[in-house]
Amino acid sequence: MLWQGVRPCYATSLGELGYAAGDISWFPCSGEDVVPGAECGYAIVPLDYFDLNAGVAKVALGRYNATSPNGRKGSVFVNPGGPGNPGVSFATSSGPDMQQLVGDEFDIIGFDPRGIGQTEPVTRCFSSPEARQAFIANTVIDRGYDVASNTWDPSNRYHLVQTQRDADALAKTQFAICAQAMGNTLRYMGTSTVARDVDFITTLLEGSDALINFYGLSYGTIISQFLANMFPHRLGHIVADGVLDAVAWTTEPWYKWYRNWLTGTDDVYKLFISECAKAGPTKCALAKADEDAEALLTRLEAFVDGLYDAPLAVPNATLPGILTSGRARLFLMGTLISPTSWPSSAQILAEAFAGNGTALLNAVNEKDLKDLERSAVSCNDNQPFAPPKPDEVVDELLNDTAHVSRFTFAVATAEPDSGCQFWPVAPPERFAGPWNATLRHPMLLLSNSLDPATPLKSAQAAQQRQGASQAGLLIQDGTGHTTLALPSLCKARAVQAYFANGTLPSNGTICPVDVSPFSENEGPAARSETVRSVSLEDQAALESLRRLADKLFG
Repeated sequence: MLWQGVRPCYATSLGELGYAAGDISWFPCSGEDVVPGAECGYAIVPLDYFDLNAGVAKVALGRYNATSPNGRKGSVFVNPGGPGNPGVSFATSSGPDMQQLVGDEFDIIGFDPRGIGQTEPVTRCFSSPEARQAFIANTVIDRGYDVASNTWDPSNRYHLVQTQRDADALAKTQFAICAQAMGNTLRYMGTSTVARDVDFITTLLEGSDALINFYGLSYGTIISQFLANMFPHRLGHIVADGVLDAVAWTTEPWYKWYRNWLTGTDDVYKLFISECAKAGPTKCALAKADEDAEALLTRLEAFVDGLYDAPLAVPNATLPGILTSGRARLFLMGTLISPTSWPSSAQILAEAFAGNGTALLNAVNEKDLKDLERSAVSCNDNQPFAPPKPDEVVDELLNDTAHVSRFTFAVATAEPDSGCQFWPVAPPERFAGPWNATLRHPMLLLSNSLDPATPLKSAQAAQQRQGASQAGLLIQDGTGHTTLALPSLCKARAVQAYFANGTLPSNGTICPVDVSPFSENEGPAARSETVRSVSLEDQAALESLRRLADKLFG
């Protein structure tokens, strides 16, 4: 069959090739976007920290060395989220910009977590990304759930239950393929093992007495919380930016997450609409002259709902197909994540309104994940649960759609963590708290006031569990996913102070953002006006923050 996997043999071959736990090597990087001074490498770590005879793993590393003339303070590990996003390329392309945020006395260390990117063993259930795409093509995994405007219409519920039956069968099938292809190697991809890798590699780089420094974004905040509570005695400077709820991540089934995780999503959607209407048609292609936000929202919702009954033919896309309501919701959810993309997303939506869905379908057909590398993390992290019936899942999601966010079903596809009831292996360790360890040094939590994926309440809950003296919380008065979605010099100064001397912002600190989404569409002249009144040092920091947003969100 086209998608039949090939069993990798990394777990044994690495040892056979002479690699031993504790080996570390650095060499010049290859590829695009590598900044001068960056280097690549790997660290050999135990495959299983509870069975040292199981073999070894090879963790891919990227490093941008400290540049301060005043000396070096150590290393800061960074994780850009996912799970599934590689960290090596983030460090080797954005190391200088991260140093603007954490300080140039630190090496910036990016790493590809277990199963991801260049780290071995890699999660390879399918023989190629193309085989994976063939498996999911035009299924609910690919196109999302199509939801009628009248969510509680019996025919809508019937259709969604049927779709959920398909989703369950697809999950069961792909995880069976994964078990055939990889066997027990799948056990070693969870966050508990990743946290132990960071601990192990810190010792290799800095010595056994060195403290762990880490900056995690989105899913990276799960690693931050694991590190803080698994290794509280080694905690140096730990930042969690765009905080995921670690309790829900580890103990609740995926379909019950959204009642708390999407509490700000529709507010971000309405902000996108109001900012577009305010900017007008010269800056936001979706807007019309003399049309207020309410009218624009009504028009956009009518377009999306209309695709449920009459999908739009898209013959000129890279992968020709149809634009469905599910795909349109997936695109809108992706738009909310990145406010700097709002002008370009508005242009794409305006083209779809006019009957040309090419750019929109191309956008949703771009898949960040190449295989099941995300499932290998989230399913190893999530405690086992009894398989829910399809109607139980649908009724929960329908309730959340009615009372929490219209994007609930879209997120169920956009964040592919479902189906873990069929996961074929158990990890050697599944950390699930407690989450209130006494830390050697306090950690710093960062949250936007409006984040469509990780709401402020998740950061507040993490602070409450850890204790206010153990975890400071800074709120950025802005939108998007993580505080790096929009530049804020106030936030940057607070992070710099934290890494410089451990200073936490005062409780209740709120930082403004320095740009608005549609002001980024005004060109270099307008941007130079924004920074004219700040110092050269702050101008450099602001430009670094812009580049980080571009790197993370495009």
